[in-house]
Amino acid sequence: MENQHIAIVGAGIVGLSSALWLQRAGYRVTLIDRDEPGMGASFGNAGLFADYARLPFTKFALMRKMPGMLLDSTSPLSMQGSYLPKLLPYGWGFFKSCFQSRYEHGRAALTALQQVAPEADRQLLQLSGSESLIKANGCLALFESEQGVDDARNGDMAERLQQGVKLEFLSAAEVNELEPDLADFHAGGVFYPNTRYTVSPIALTRSYALHFAENGGRVVQDSVEQISVGTKGSGTGVSLQLSQGVEHFDRLVLCAGTASKVLLKSLGSDFPLVSERGYHLTLDTGSKALSRPVGWLDKAVFLTPMADGVRLAGTAEFAHADAPLNPTRASVMLNHARVMLGQEPSVRSTWVGSRPSTPDSLPVIGPLKQHPQISVAFGHGHLGLTLGAVTGQLISESIQGKTPSVDLSPFSPERFS
Repeated sequence: MENQHIAIVGAGIVGLSSALWLQRAGYRVTLIDRDEPGMGASFGNAGLFADYARLPFTKFALMRKMPGMLLDSTSPLSMQGSYLPKLLPYGWGFFKSCFQSRYEHGRAALTALQQVAPEADRQLLQLSGSESLIKANGCLALFESEQGVDDARNGDMAERLQQGVKLEFLSAAEVNELEPDLADFHAGGVFYPNTRYTVSPIALTRSYALHFAENGGRVVQDSVEQISVGTKGSGTGVSLQLSQGVEHFDRLVLCAGTASKVLLKSLGSDFPLVSERGYHLTLDTGSKALSRPVGWLDKAVFLTPMADGVRLAGTAEFAHADAPLNPTRASVMLNHARVMLGQEPSVRSTWVGSRPSTPDSLPVIGPLKQHPQISVAFGHGHLGLTLGAVTGQLISESIQGKTPSVDLSPFSPERFS
């Protein structure tokens, strides 16, 4: 093991978590990313360790709503017209995943990950000394109407209770007791007491990166242009063509988000991975203060109190990863924040980033059957932060030849073949 040198491509929360687990297991690890650690999709998330997220998005009811949502400029869903051809394989996979047996399969798989995730988080937070960046005040998920609350009570929330999620229904008055600075835009909702959040996603990833480097890990800031296999004589090695030259490794873990698709295509692996972009605005809310993340589920946005202001995060925009920020999406989100707070917040900064999303709402985790020296860990969609630590643990266990703490078969890279 001590002679094994592993490259990890992608220094977001999934790549960093994998690096820490593998380093702790005794491997030599090099972490490679074109940007500084944590500056990709991990930079912009809502900050939640969303323990309640155990249901795939793959429901026919949602699919039927999508055309209307795409035509509504104020809805949480939008699409860049030129991106449509890339969405066709994804859409077909989404349709197939909506059938009940597949949906239940995905729900069980997400639940299995969520049952192990908190302990995996605890170990990495303790290892890196990052506990002070985490708050455990629970989370609110609110609806604008009594009908919305009732539909949730009989729908998603009933399912989540069956999957072991701890939650409490609150009236509008009870919500206002917890968060008195919220406006009266809601009819009540759900309180998740076990949901934690970070006050700074970038500080958390930097803390992980610092621990990794201080304990002998190598960080390379460069772009990976091509992956080649079987170049070390035994047929088991991996070579990476970087802009500065070629580097050779015994194994590779690919955690490069949406960029993973392009890198793997030359090896004969084609994943229906798409770019689902999310936005965030950092707000100065003046005298308005929040004690925990607050979501307006009808609009698919969250307000999270962070170290640099209140982060307004949300929306799902299917678009090219490098497309310019769409000011209309940011404007719509800001309007939602005005309603939630009952006043006009000022905007300190605006950000857009690309989530790597799969048709069945499940991440892709594990070795490639055709090239077992390459393991992949991408496609976490909205759950990169939530499932980053447990993904790193599973990657490490798999490479060590241990029985993984969670059955990896639902997350197999070959499931899309």
